[in-house]
Amino acid sequence: MISTSSSSCSRKKGLPRAKSKGFSLVELIVSLGIVAAILSLVLSNQSKYTDGTALTGLADDIGLQLSQAQIYGISVREFSPGTSEFEIAYGMEFNLTSSGDNHSYIYFADRGAGNHIYDNGWNCPTDSGSECISKTEITRGNIISSLCAIPNSGPEFCEIGRLDVTFLRPLPEANLVFYDLNGGYLSLSNIKGAKIVMSSPSGATRTVSVYSSGQISVQ
Repeated sequence: MISTSSSSCSRKKGLPRAKSKGFSLVELIVSLGIVAAILSLVLSNQSKYTDGTALTGLADDIGLQLSQAQIYGISVREFSPGTSEFEIAYGMEFNLTSSGDNHSYIYFADRGAGNHIYDNGWNCPTDSGSECISKTEITRGNIISSLCAIPNSGPEFCEIGRLDVTFLRPLPEANLVFYDLNGGYLSLSNIKGAKIVMSSPSGATRTVSVYSSGQISVQ
């Protein structure tokens, strides 16, 4: 008969029991704080990127529409089929006075009077005698924050309330008409161009400059 020693079957005593270790409350709070800070930074940068992209798109759109007005103005384009209106200027109006607003702009054809300005209301009427071709609403909180006259020398003059830019054949030069902040006509001399300044909700800015020579610059 085989006997089994009790010592070989006995369990070892005195050894500590292994404990499972998880996050303490303090560690959890610290970890959540780090994650929140990282997410806040990512979202902030994403918002700035989105704002900047939208503002750049707005500046590009205005620059392209000015270029289109220039092409239409010098290419003898008929206003609409059957009107026989070929000798007309095309252009854009930006109006920060009480008769306009800072979140839209007008694309128009200078019909009839040929005075290089837009002669209809800011609501862009669509009747047969209207000069308005389209009115563009600016989105995402972006605005036209200021209009400036660019002199041949010296500082820019930014107390401009309304700016009308037109192009008429046979030359590609821009015709620039300025008004003050109250809507009164401004007779400015020594001016080589105009600047449209756009701002985003975050304070970023972009500009479109159009020169009397016909050059259009987006920055």
